[in-house]
Amino acid sequence: MKSSILLFIFLMISGIRTSYATCNCEDWMDKGGYCVDYVKSRIPSFPLPMRDDMPTLKNADIADVTEGDVAIFTIKSYWHVAYVERVLRNAQDEPVTIDVSEMNFGDEPTFAEFRSRWKSANREEWSRALCCGITDNYNEITTRKNVAIETVHQIWSPDDAARDGTARRRLKALLGRVKEVINRFCELADI
Repeated sequence: MKSSILLFIFLMISGIRTSYATCNCEDWMDKGGYCVDYVKSRIPSFPLPMRDDMPTLKNADIADVTEGDVAIFTIKSYWHVAYVERVLRNAQDEPVTIDVSEMNFGDEPTFAEFRSRWKSANREEWSRALCCGITDNYNEITTRKNVAIETVHQIWSPDDAARDGTARRRLKALLGRVKEVINRFCELADI
């Protein structure tokens, strides 16, 4: 009995690996609708990460986040990147929330949504799309406002990547804060 349970578990694990390995996503990658595609359109110097590369991209403290940085999130077993549009800070000048723009952030499309958008009634194609991490916002630019800074796993900064040093990062942060004050003033003045 014990050996049959072990065999069943082995077959299940092997089946999962096989089905995941057969998930060919080249056509989805060629369409260019992933989150990385959008970030690279905004910051061409953003490196194309591989699944295991994301931890090595961390090069800025989350507390130093400024407009124009890349916020990196973990969602399920995926990394997700978004362009930081705005940073909202508290009275102690600590980041509290960020506004981001991004692509391919959302829920998995239902079969009906997939069929409607991609004009395919093939359930295997839908399953493959889900396996490839396609969301209902694939290839669509969306925005999220007031994203809690605690949900950010790490920050990638183009200034840090260029190795321009701490002084440049501080100047960028200062300019981001000045822009934030101007934006707040404009909102209050209803300009």
